[in-house]
Amino acid sequence: MYLSEYLSKNCEDTSLNKVIINLSIAANKISKVIRNLNNDINIKGVSKTKNFDGDIQKPLDILSDEMLMELMRNAPVSGYASEEQEGFVDLKNDHDLIVIADPLDGSSNIDVNVSIGTIFSIMSQNNLPLEHAFLQKGSKQKAAGFFVYGPQITLFLTFGKGTIAFGLDENKSEFILINDKIKIPKSTSEFAINASYSRFWDKATSNYIKDCQEGKDGPKGKDFGMRWVGSLVADASRIFNRGGIFLYPSDKRLKNKQGRLRLTYEANPLAMLIKEAGGKATNGIKDILDVEVEDIHQRSPLIFGSSEEVEEFIYYSKNL
Repeated sequence: MYLSEYLSKNCEDTSLNKVIINLSIAANKISKVIRNLNNDINIKGVSKTKNFDGDIQKPLDILSDEMLMELMRNAPVSGYASEEQEGFVDLKNDHDLIVIADPLDGSSNIDVNVSIGTIFSIMSQNNLPLEHAFLQKGSKQKAAGFFVYGPQITLFLTFGKGTIAFGLDENKSEFILINDKIKIPKSTSEFAINASYSRFWDKATSNYIKDCQEGKDGPKGKDFGMRWVGSLVADASRIFNRGGIFLYPSDKRLKNKQGRLRLTYEANPLAMLIKEAGGKATNGIKDILDVEVEDIHQRSPLIFGSSEEVEEFIYYSKNL
């Protein structure tokens, strides 16, 4: 079943359907540019520009943002915000939906051919001024998802009725359903964390990872494997397929004291997808979807995955 057919049968909100379809069209275009070795975009070149948050922008970051915004202009969307821009774009119409996106998550991995993606969140404006609408909590999301540009082009999607996965049928340039009932295993023996930053971790993170590494002889009583791609969408894809726990905690570095990942562009949409697949997502203390949004570029710790292991990490955070 193709994405358009699935949405027409399972989502009564025609405006939401149109936005998701346009996002899939943009993703198809982005994936073709990424995979075209003869394009004019200097994928491997060093960009001298930075986004509002100080991260280096590659040409593909900017192009992906432009492609998404163009498709959102032709959808029932009143406002668009992305991590590549300082604020939001008022599309100056009377539509109700707003879209928040990370146009090309993991773009630093392009040079080494690691899977990257596009993350998105869709909310109702809820009769709020646009500047306030973009600061709604993650629990207000109507839909969320991410595209993965890898060996297969995939879409993980939720509109509050479970998490589903689609794969791109490249012959027809349409996404076809591959799993309509994604369920993350409750328990796991895999963790994903950038261990090179261990000297900066707080006590709770250090103790949790130490206990995982002690395996059967330690307090957790089982052996763990470590998996870390360094691309959020790639690590998330693995967890949706076989479980695990992903950890990007806050740490002692000045830039990371409030966490590293962006709450609105990355953590909130991932958290909605994870919740709808039976997993959990937290900042270490609080459910990500309940965290107040004070700034559209707000950073947050993010720990998500198999529910039992995330609960275990929360216990470490609250008691150590």
